[in-house]
Amino acid sequence: MNSARLAHVFVFVADLERMAAFYAGAFGLQRENSADAGFVIMHAPSGAGVALHRLPQHIAETCTICSPPAWREDTALKFCFQTDDLAAQRAAILAHGGQAKDPWSWDGTEFCECTDPEGNVIQIFRRPAV
Repeated sequence: MNSARLAHVFVFVADLERMAAFYAGAFGLQRENSADAGFVIMHAPSGAGVALHRLPQHIAETCTICSPPAWREDTALKFCFQTDDLAAQRAAILAHGGQAKDPWSWDGTEFCECTDPEGNVIQIFRRPAV
């Protein structure tokens, strides 16, 4: 059987430049432009990245992006990023236009629920040192 690996998560966005700046600044993802000006892939140094695709204008006009953004907790997806420093990662998310709830822990792992600037829910977590 052929082995597959996750390359990226595809996200439709209203403000492509703002979202690319967020993922670059908050997570250190590297931008790769494409022939389509409305599509970029944000590569992670290791592991899967985030592909951002600008919503068609007629759909983007129906989306309300608040500041701070409304949490999109009613979706079936959540991005999860593992980090070595939960407090620093949380601060980077806040500094680049995201939101963050108070951290919590379960079974020795620290977690924090966050959003990107358009309200997509992101979880960051830090596993205990082994």
